[in-house]
Amino acid sequence: MYILGISCFYHDSAACLIKNGVLLSAAEEERFTRKKHDHSFPENAVRFCLDEAKIDIASVDYVAFYEKPLLKFERILHQHIEMFPKSLLTFCLALPSWINEKLRIQKIIKKKLQYKKSILYVPHHLSHAASCFFVSPFQKSAIVTIDGVGEWQTTTIGLGEGNSIRLMKEINFPHSLGLLYSTVTAHLGFKVNNDEYKVMGLAAYGQPRYVEDLKKVIDIKEDGSYSLNMEYFEYHYAMRMPSQKFIDLFGPPRAPESALEPHHKDIAASVQKLLEEIVLKICNFAHTMTQAENICLAGGTALNSVINGKILKHTPFKQIYIQPEAGDGGGCIGAAFYAYNGILKNEREYAQKDACLGPSYSNDEIKKFFHENKIQYKEFSNETKLI
Repeated sequence: MYILGISCFYHDSAACLIKNGVLLSAAEEERFTRKKHDHSFPENAVRFCLDEAKIDIASVDYVAFYEKPLLKFERILHQHIEMFPKSLLTFCLALPSWINEKLRIQKIIKKKLQYKKSILYVPHHLSHAASCFFVSPFQKSAIVTIDGVGEWQTTTIGLGEGNSIRLMKEINFPHSLGLLYSTVTAHLGFKVNNDEYKVMGLAAYGQPRYVEDLKKVIDIKEDGSYSLNMEYFEYHYAMRMPSQKFIDLFGPPRAPESALEPHHKDIAASVQKLLEEIVLKICNFAHTMTQAENICLAGGTALNSVINGKILKHTPFKQIYIQPEAGDGGGCIGAAFYAYNGILKNEREYAQKDACLGPSYSNDEIKKFFHENKIQYKEFSNETKLI
């Protein structure tokens, strides 16, 4: 049985192929188009996966998509109607992509791939959960997913056992740790959905002296549940993320590429420290709920390696597994495995041990490319001479 997983039309479009529950290949579209965070339909990634398996699309039994477009569009309509008329411009800007692409995903898959069989739609956070649990070495594990937003959910706590996943607690849009971190990313003059890692790195150079100010922006409970004070944000109705009230509290936004001042570093250190506090509370509560010895993480926030390094030290969990592509690119893996294990109820016999699943090139292929394009190069006889 072959299942093709697809994620696309937001950022980090990707495709993967599994055969009888084993992950054969996976790649993001950006690796082929050279467009960073390419969100277009992953035609090249799909072609690569099929070529690696030496099959054509007729051999694929199911295509699994990493979210439910109609449910997501319901949320888009809800938020813009709720914030009307302030949201009119952003709604008008967003509508064409929904009409032309996101609501037509079934037709696009069938047309672009010449695919004629079943398409399975897996909710966004369930795809995240499956992307870490079903490929983990654990038969039982707590699952925590945290990102910007899927259809409605932004944070979930679940339990994985065997070939089943049960999401037990959730926090919904507009309250989102991922979007809080992205708001700070934007305020510090970096690109949203691209440069959050720079904020994490910048945090090491600052002092967390704005933590108490940030706690005016977010209300945190002991179990890690939280709610944002939406007076400090505009992302739910406008084209920018922080509101004027946020700017009044933390100072003017940094111009992109301008000098990084000490207070910029302190803001980064503060949001990182706050995020660590909340995520550790969530993980501890997940242990209380599930009584599991293991924890699996996915969602964009699971790419925050500083936090990940503290989970085993500050929670009762004994082992941790994180999907190497914890963001939306890995959603295709989760969708495919949820289809195979969760929907079709096949037993689990596979664990993902590395992320070497994309295209690779031999020395001969690389040299041929250099010769054909008249590129000068130097070949080393062994790796030690590179040091």
